[in-house]
Amino acid sequence: MNNIRIAVAALALACAAPLSAATDDVLPSGGDDISKFRDAGAWSIYKNATRGSCFAAYKSTNGEIVQFGFTKDEGVGYLGLFAKGAKMDEAESNVAVIVNGNLYTGTASGTGQALQEGYAGGYVLVNNPMFVKDIEMGQVLTAFPDTPRSYIVDMSGAANAVYEVRKCTSELGG
Repeated sequence: MNNIRIAVAALALACAAPLSAATDDVLPSGGDDISKFRDAGAWSIYKNATRGSCFAAYKSTNGEIVQFGFTKDEGVGYLGLFAKGAKMDEAESNVAVIVNGNLYTGTASGTGQALQEGYAGGYVLVNNPMFVKDIEMGQVLTAFPDTPRSYIVDMSGAANAVYEVRKCTSELGG
């Protein structure tokens, strides 16, 4: 089983400027009031009443769970990756991710909550304005390109998921 440090590292995206601690409020966390909003193809859309925002989740053919969400103004987004039975390494990691052909780099640390038992992973915040657009184009996400443990995730249908996340967040007033 892949070490979760790889999964957490797969989440990092370049940030144009340092993120404030307030942006951490957008990330789903244990104990949040999360419920299913609807499906958008292979993606499930969840509303997080605690955070006043919504996010999308998708289970890849390899069994990883990918999540993404963003603030209402789309100035801050996040990407999450979770693997079943993974071991968490909370040390910071330098990472690289290619989304829709654009390279994002940064550091990742910490853990996050997946929506299924036995999954572990984490999130990285991003304030690069291209993030949501790249997710919306919905082609391929590659984490750790050119390494033996790279992840390749089909992001097909992400445009519909982005639309539904926007709609859900708007309905929540986030």
